[in-house]
Amino acid sequence: MNYSVFGKYAHLYWIPFIPIGKVNIVECNNCKATYDVKELEQRTKDKFKQEMDRNPAKTPVKHFSAPILIVLIIAGSFLYSSFNDNEMLNYAKNPKVGDVYYYETPEKAGHYSTLKITEITKDSIFGFENNMGIDSKDQMDKILDAKNYTYPFAYSKAEMKDITKDLEVFFKITRE
Repeated sequence: MNYSVFGKYAHLYWIPFIPIGKVNIVECNNCKATYDVKELEQRTKDKFKQEMDRNPAKTPVKHFSAPILIVLIIAGSFLYSSFNDNEMLNYAKNPKVGDVYYYETPEKAGHYSTLKITEITKDSIFGFENNMGIDSKDQMDKILDAKNYTYPFAYSKAEMKDITKDLEVFFKITRE
């Protein structure tokens, strides 16, 4: 009899993804019939077990590459997101001329615009609000033209710190 061990895998869209076990098959050399090890008599099962103890079938490490890659991508995205949040909080705590604050307009949900800081004094922050708005966060760079900043604003530094302390109002801050 020939003994064979086959790996069982969880599939994602017909692509083997994660090893989940092994199947042991025994093939008769005479009649070429195949049997599951569970169907065999005890003596043959013992022979199979001795063979597996002597030469065990191992799952190659490369078969775990997809789950490892996915875990690394997820961990990397969390680290990147954390880094971005920390960077934006740092920008919010220490505003500079040229900073652009991205926000969703309070009057209309799903509508986005920007503010640009143009001057910082000892206790105040001055700038201009973008007179253009857009319905997509992904395309906000299209409205960043300098001629669109026409509505002036002024905040005390305390007000600005209060507004930006947890980035509820502003979802993105960029620095030139």
